[in-house]
Amino acid sequence: MIEHFLDSTLVIDDKIAEAKPLIQQLEKEDIWITYFHPDDLKKVPLPLRSRKLIFLDLYLQDGADLNTNISIIRSLFEKAIGKDFGCYGVILWSNHDEQISALREKMSKDQDSYCLPLFILGLSKTKYLKDGYDTLIHDIDALLKNNVASNFFVYWNKLIDIGKNHSIQSIYSLANNTYDTLENDLQFILYHLAKNQTGIPIKTNAGYKLENDAIKAIADMLNYDIIHQHNEELNLFTDGVEYSFSGDKIKVFANLNEKLFIDSKGMDQNAIIPGNVYEVLDESNIYAVKGIPVSATKIIVEVTPPCDFAVDKKAALSRVLGGFFLENLTKAEKEVYGKDLYYKFLNGVTIPDNELPKVFRFDYRYSGSIAENDLKDTSKYKLLFRFKDKLFADILQKSSAHTSRLGIPFIQ
Repeated sequence: MIEHFLDSTLVIDDKIAEAKPLIQQLEKEDIWITYFHPDDLKKVPLPLRSRKLIFLDLYLQDGADLNTNISIIRSLFEKAIGKDFGCYGVILWSNHDEQISALREKMSKDQDSYCLPLFILGLSKTKYLKDGYDTLIHDIDALLKNNVASNFFVYWNKLIDIGKNHSIQSIYSLANNTYDTLENDLQFILYHLAKNQTGIPIKTNAGYKLENDAIKAIADMLNYDIIHQHNEELNLFTDGVEYSFSGDKIKVFANLNEKLFIDSKGMDQNAIIPGNVYEVLDESNIYAVKGIPVSATKIIVEVTPPCDFAVDKKAALSRVLGGFFLENLTKAEKEVYGKDLYYKFLNGVTIPDNELPKVFRFDYRYSGSIAENDLKDTSKYKLLFRFKDKLFADILQKSSAHTSRLGIPFIQ
């Protein structure tokens, strides 16, 4: 598996004579290599571009103890790796577990200084200096497969690379097979993919960043291509095992929910799109939910059905649903806001620029239409973020089901 992933490496070693056989082997494998002596690495004017793997000699200064050498490594990474290096792993020339653990422990404290490696694994340099590097790639592959963090990282990168190429080629192949018309044909295809993404009526939303929707449409296609490239057994999980977590599970779940359900990119208050969530700034607004906890933030969500949204609306009205969010509900409040009057399924989600988990409630009684010009008025509403499709669809379905219930006036 490693051969599909390992296309770029960084070699850091104070002994060029020991590094040369490694470099020669990597070149034979058609892998891009950059070599640095530690003294030269200290002088790089800018942080380096990303590499998939870093081969790192543990003892970069002869005669110095382990802790001193680890300090040297950390300072080099802060200088040369920086914050935008991207995802990578480290192969450390050491077969001593205590040395590898010591480096991991120290580097784990540097997350504010540079991009931390996703994994640090050890191999014996002495073995390869004695026997040669012919088995190196095979040995790295075996090492990665026995480590969940590295195995998933390598495999995921492989899927993305293959899926990315397949998605791009499939789009370009739809254009006419001549370079003279490629640009125009591709623009036509991307335009219609973008329009189809949110169904936004372009004529009524001048200035809307349609390219954002083009990127989202291609990303959806990429997601499909990635999933269908998966054909290997990863053995990530063991049957019957309940996995533990070393940190705050509630916070992690809330952050995952934000990634799954909330979009905060490319927000524009002049673009009215289903799923948009606004803070209600005017307390006299009919959609400002009354009688809620004082710590709550009053909000509305735009819930115009996509089929209505996709056509130019003569009345220029949006359907909205009023609600609120806050950090916690008391036991009594959970009973009140757990009734069927409320959309009550969004519990424990962080929102952009706020790390504390939030609880959302939407009140089905605060539902109706609003002029689009009012939603664009920043003195009345503040656009916060947008609910992604799955969450928006669930809110729309449940609010529609509540609105359409009939009931029977049965004589008791």
